[in-house]
Amino acid sequence: MDEDRTESPLIPDSAKDSGSQVLWRSLAVLEAVSAGADDLKTVTEAVGINRSTTHRLLSTLVKAGLLRRLNGKGYQLGPKLIELGFRAHEQVHLPTIARPHLEDLSAVTNDTVHLGVLEGDEVIYLDKVSGRRSLEMRSRIGQRMPAQCTSLGKALLSDKPLSLQRSCFTPDGVRTPASCQTVEAFVGDIQAVRRDGVAFDMEENEPGIRCIAAPIRDARGAVIAAVSISSSLAHMGEDRLQALRTVIRSAADAISRDLGWRPLSAELSDAS
Repeated sequence: MDEDRTESPLIPDSAKDSGSQVLWRSLAVLEAVSAGADDLKTVTEAVGINRSTTHRLLSTLVKAGLLRRLNGKGYQLGPKLIELGFRAHEQVHLPTIARPHLEDLSAVTNDTVHLGVLEGDEVIYLDKVSGRRSLEMRSRIGQRMPAQCTSLGKALLSDKPLSLQRSCFTPDGVRTPASCQTVEAFVGDIQAVRRDGVAFDMEENEPGIRCIAAPIRDARGAVIAAVSISSSLAHMGEDRLQALRTVIRSAADAISRDLGWRPLSAELSDAS
């Protein structure tokens, strides 16, 4: 007789006595296999249901193409999941996914919020939510700015090769006395993003304007976009910039999670 087990936390209490139980258990099996459980014993232990039920679920998932049987000895994610993953990726529209988070961030801070991506050595603004303060940023959706003088650019470059980071700096791109004056200083700012999770523009792009940004990651953990908060120097003193670290990182992480990111995948990406 199978011993009693504690079911996976992935299976909600509301489903344990309902008709959706099989679905939730199947999803828990898929999660277990994706996390490295590769045989009946380890999947059973991870999911917390009895061995015979686990075997039936595994067999059904193999027939559906959601799992693949490996030489009769183990399991891995199947071709149907790959197909569904590509379809889901094709349907992702970053500005649409990010927009509610941008609006929330602007409402909480009263400041202007930008969403940007990297193209070459430039940042392209994909979206903008204006703040409630009297100051109006001159930025616009579709505008390009040099990556070297924006917090968005530094955040976007934070997981890129050193060679690309260095190539994005040119002496001609120095816009204000506060801008990074050397490539070493610029790369140093980018390395700080890897350590701290946030990037700063301390009047480097425009006098009197300060920004703080954080990277947005996809399901692989790769940085594909960044979100920033911008305001005047009067509203961006040192104390407030420090307080905004958690705020901007939380917003970036929320968007990343909506894109399929999980913290472990980001750590693996940084380690590669």
